[in-house]
This record gives sequence, structure tokens and C-alpha cells, in this order.
Amino acid sequence: MRVKVLLVDDEVQAVNRLKLHLEKHAEIENLSTCFGGKEALRLIDLEKPDIVFIDIEMPGMNGIEVLKACEKPYPYFIFVTAYNEYAVNAFEQNALDYILKPYTPGRVEDAFKKAMEMLEKDALAEHAENYKNLLFGLAEKMELQTVDRYIERIAVKSIGKTIFVKVSEIIYIQAADQYVEIITEMGKFTARESMDQLEKKLNPKYFFRTHRSFIVSLNHVVGLENVDKHISWVLLKNGTKLKITNTRKADFKQRMKI
Repeated sequence: MRVKVLLVDDEVQAVNRLKLHLEKHAEIENLSTCFGGKEALRLIDLEKPDIVFIDIEMPGMNGIEVLKACEKPYPYFIFVTAYNEYAVNAFEQNALDYILKPYTPGRVEDAFKKAMEMLEKDALAEHAENYKNLLFGLAEKMELQTVDRYIERIAVKSIGKTIFVKVSEIIYIQAADQYVEIITEMGKFTARESMDQLEKKLNPKYFFRTHRSFIVSLNHVVGLENVDKHISWVLLKNGTKLKITNTRKADFKQRMKI
């Protein structure tokens, strides 16, 4: 993982010492330096560093004021200071670490390692979120494509004219030789279509084939009546009973959550 690091201190020697400890890390693709809070804020906005090592006591604008002025998402701040009284305030502002001067090289290494671990976790979390969004988008797209496969109306002949029956108005459909009879709230219509062909065109989310001769709208189902172990009926709102075969009954009960 490649990162950008900014070093901020009003003392040139302090910046150079930090630079000496950090420039050996191959992960750092850009190591910038500056010598004041206002300049640090400008570079943070311009270069978007991932990690900032910053002093607290600086003229004009101190390190904690820089952190407060940053816009989210801001980089990980590691304070490097000779004053321990600012530690509580620094951590309240979500500082990642607080190094007291004088420090050992190992202390800087530990802080840098901690920052890298946090950045790697962030990258994994972002990757997971992007992957989730990708899957969600694909699922939505597939659902839309699936919905587009199913018809919303059926063309039927009626006394020399063609009428379009809305699928949402269908109560049930029954086979009638080479035709099908479509029973709706508006009446009964006949269409030249086989049951097998029509079943493929109807959304299975809303329609269920109870028998080779019947397709029912699930929105109109009010119950299931078991006469004996061989005979069962699907009960509809309008009082109609449609036969359901034993081989289809288990699937029907699962669909209806019975």
C-alpha cells in the first residue's frame, strides 16, 4: 500500500529528524514537509496526505487547531511534541497517536505502523463497501431485467375487436382446448394461447399454476381446503375453488407461507 505523509514542525531540525526516520519506508510515495500550521492546512487540502506527523506548539496556528480545521475525511494525525498536557485534548480530537519529545526511532516506527494498519483497514472496508454496492447494483439490474421479461397485459379478441386485459386484473386462468379463458373482475375473456406459453409470460411472484388447467393470481387467494389426501382446492376471494394437484401443493404452501 502506497501512502502520502506530511511532516510539520516549526523547527527545521525536528522536521529533518522525522524525515530521517521515515524516508526509508518504501510504502511512502510522497514525503512532504512544512514549518507552520497554516502552511500545513494548505498542503493537507492540496496534497491529501494519508498521515500527518505534526508538532503542537507552533506560532500562528498550533497542531490541534490544524486538525480541527481539516475537512473530513481528514488524514491520520500523529502529534509529536515536548508537552504532555495536550494529550487529552489531542485524543479528544481523534488523534491517532501522541509522541513525546525526546523520542526513540522505535517510537516513530510504532506510530507509523499503527497508521498503516488503520489505512489498510480503511482500504478493506472501502473495498467491501464498493463490492457490496456493486452486488446491490447488479441485483437491482437483474431484478429489473427479470421484471421486463413478464407481460403486463394480454391481447384478447372480443366481437371483432382486440381488447387488452391488464395482468393485474386477472383472478385466474383456465385451459379451454386451444385457447385459454381469462377470468377478471371485469368478466371472462378468451385468448388464443396455450397454458404453457402463458405461464412463462406471467411473473411467478404473482401467479401460480395449481393444475395443468389452472393458473391462479396469488393476490386473490384466501385459503387452501383439503378434502382428503388426494383432493385439495385453492379458495379465491370471489368464491371460486380451483383444483390443486398434490405434486404442486407443497410448492404452493411454501409460496403462501402456510
